[in-house]
This record gives sequence, structure tokens and C-alpha cells, in this order.
Amino acid sequence: MPNKTLWQEYCWQNVAQGPMSYQFWELGEVNGAGHDPEDHTSGSAAAVIALHGWLDNSASFTPMLEHLLSQSDLTRVNVYALDFAGHGHSFHRPQGCFYTIWDYAIDVVQFIQAKELHEVWLLGHSMGACVAPLIAAMLPAKVQGICAIEGLGPVTTVASETPRQLQKAIVRQGQQQQRASNVFATAEDALLARLGSKMTLQEPAARLLVERNLLAKEGGFVWRSDRRVTLPSPVRYSEDQIWAVLDGLSMPVTLVVGDALQQDVGLSKRAKRIPHIQWRRLSGGHHLHMENQVSACADAIIELLTINS
Repeated sequence: MPNKTLWQEYCWQNVAQGPMSYQFWELGEVNGAGHDPEDHTSGSAAAVIALHGWLDNSASFTPMLEHLLSQSDLTRVNVYALDFAGHGHSFHRPQGCFYTIWDYAIDVVQFIQAKELHEVWLLGHSMGACVAPLIAAMLPAKVQGICAIEGLGPVTTVASETPRQLQKAIVRQGQQQQRASNVFATAEDALLARLGSKMTLQEPAARLLVERNLLAKEGGFVWRSDRRVTLPSPVRYSEDQIWAVLDGLSMPVTLVVGDALQQDVGLSKRAKRIPHIQWRRLSGGHHLHMENQVSACADAIIELLTINS
């Protein structure tokens, strides 16, 4: 790995509910002699907060960041690739709690505040792209740009469905408490389970995510992620609420989509709410940023950084 790059895979920052795990990448020329590798403040570097998808973890961005290592003329960038609460090596919420989309956003706001980051760019994939606009709404003076991959704001529910959503969350919570967690005899068994999930992944990408999410225990391996992240939220935003959030985004937004979302009507309506948005329509699946469009997605965040430089 080039000397000009600092990569630390296992770092932690305390937020209100517990320690948030993250990977720290310092790309481009470091500060030189006397630079403290444990100092993860941004200094003069651009600060990128990378937010992964549901049931993924910070390894979601490893292929993109490894691609950026090969860029010889890269301006200094500090990347904080977070593990959301309940994912990867981050804390689990207290017993009885749900994992709501706004709580994920609040965790990230607390991370940014704890690191004393003054200007940040948000890079989000899937659920991370759902969370990013909420963070920007909370910190409009700090967030300088958003690169949203395969998503733009949270899943919504019409107001009339509120009672049903509440009931579904409580029923599912009770059902889950009656079931034991899955134990895999080998790490390869866990990999096969991930490859067999509904969200199709190629093996190299799945292996990256699985390796960060496995915990060895007596009798085999279990997922580090909190199984409660699979429970439905008791309450969801309405589409009008998300439109209000998107209407207020004054920073540039780059929206990267693969094959399935290029003609999505709901996504197009959301995108039209944002004054400064650029589409990037690429060939690929939901994890295109880890698979066949690594360089294109990496280029998208670098171009976004240059807008305000």
C-alpha cells in the first residue's frame, strides 16, 4: 500500500448510545513529519462520511477506496466509513429499542460533532443514501454535497397506513424474540447464506461484507449485526415529509443509479425536488459500487468534492 495513504480498519468514536465503529482512510498526501496517525480530525483535508446499506457494513466502500489509492494526483481527503448502529463492529441499541432511520441520522450527526468536522461530504449507498438527506437537513451549514448511490431519502408510508405499521412492528418484534440466532458451522457457510439472500451480490463483494460481520463463538460463527435491524420501524415518514427535506437541500447532489432504478417514477419525482442535482445512470446491480462500476462511483464523489474546492 502506498506510503502516502493511511488506512485504519478498526476505529471507534463514542456517540450518545455507544461506540460507533468506522474505518479511516486518509487519501492523498498526509501532513508529513510529525503527523499523528491517531488524529482523525480533518484539518485542511476534505471530510467524506461514507454510509453503507442495510445489513451491509463499512467494507461496502473498500473497493471504491482501494481504487482511489491508485490516483496519483488525488487531493487530500479523509474518509470516515462508518458502521451504522447494529451493523459491523458498532454498538447495538438498548433492549426494546427499534432501529429507526432518524436514529441512524442522529448517530451520524453526533459522530460529526464529536470529530469537530466543519465541512463534510456525504457518500451513501442504499440505506446510507436514505439517511444522507436527513443528516443534511440537520446540518445544512456543514454538509457541502451528497453522493447518493441507489437511493434518495427513506422509504415512506401514507398516513392511513400508520396503525398497520405500528401493529406490524410489534408483532414482528414478538416473533423474533421467540427465535434463536443462526449459527454457521464455518465462515464459508455464512458466505453462502449471504450469497443466497434476496439482495444479489457477487462473491468478492459478499466476502468483504461477511468478513467484517462475522463473530466466532463456540460451535461456529454468528453475525455481528443486531438481528433487530431487520424489524420494521413502528413509524415511517410520509412522502410529503421527505419532499420537504429534499426541497431544503441547497448543496449539490449526485444521484448514481443502476439498471433497476433508472426509470423509477418515485425516485425521479424526488430528484426533481432538489435544485442542484446531477444523475449518473450506470449499468449494474444494486451493489454496482462494489462490483462493475467501482471506478465510476469513485469518480462521482471526487467530482463532487471539486465543485466547492
